[in-house]
Amino acid sequence: MDLFANLPIYTAITTSVLIVLQIVLMGRVIAQRGKTEILIGDGGVDVMQQTIRVHGNLIENAPIFLIGLGMLELITGSSLVVLGCAVVFVVSRLLHAVGYSRVSGLSIGRFIGTVGTILSTLVMAGYLAWVAAGHL
Repeated sequence: MDLFANLPIYTAITTSVLIVLQIVLMGRVIAQRGKTEILIGDGGVDVMQQTIRVHGNLIENAPIFLIGLGMLELITGSSLVVLGCAVVFVVSRLLHAVGYSRVSGLSIGRFIGTVGTILSTLVMAGYLAWVAAGHL
């Protein structure tokens, strides 16, 4: 009997990668606070606002994705759909963070990262709803 057969391994790996990304982005906010000497808020400084938003955007998107991914993996097992959604989401979040960090406004990394985040989340949510409805 395999004790790990029904555990959400892909979700666990995805979560660990996103935790590291979150810590890196948090570190960038801390470093920017040191450079600008802004300890609370963004001080109306564009670079501070941008750094906070890059971090915040991950924090806004990752939790709901991980909850859905974990539920999907628990219902379906560690399938290629789960892995595919996880890989697209992580790569998209990396592209978004890099693209948004380098330039203000639209960049190719930010655009692809945003589209990939939306598509991977929608695919995951749609598939989750479909397989859950099949268990009613």
